[in-house]
Amino acid sequence: MKTTVVYVAVSLTAAQAPRAEAWAKAARCPVPFLIRRVAQGLRNDLCHDWKDTGWPEVSERRGTRGRHPTSVTLTLPETFVADLSARHDPLGIIGLGRAMGPTFRAHFEAAFEAARAEAGF
Repeated sequence: MKTTVVYVAVSLTAAQAPRAEAWAKAARCPVPFLIRRVAQGLRNDLCHDWKDTGWPEVSERRGTRGRHPTSVTLTLPETFVADLSARHDPLGIIGLGRAMGPTFRAHFEAAFEAARAEAGF
C-alpha cells in the first residue's frame, strides 16, 4: 500500500503545558515526544472516522494554543489522502495538513487530556 506523509502543527494550551511538563519530567522525555506519541495514536481512529464523510468543520479560536509547538507526521494511505484532499482542499492551495489542522487539534486536545490523566498528571 502506498502512503503519503501529512504534517500537522499542534501545540498545547496554557492550561495543558504545566501538567505536560510535569509528565515529561517524570517520563524523562521532552514534551514534544509526548505530543507526538498521543497524536500518532489518533491516526487509526481518525482514518476510520473520516473515511466516508471527511472531517467535521471545527471553529478554532486564534491564540488559544502555542505552548510547545510541534509538527506531527501522519503517514496515511495514499487513496485516503487523495479523497480527503478532493473534499477539503480541491484546488490544492492550503495543503491537507493545514486543512485538517483545526479538527485534528480538537481531537488531539481531548486525547492528550485523557492520556495525561491516565498517566496520573
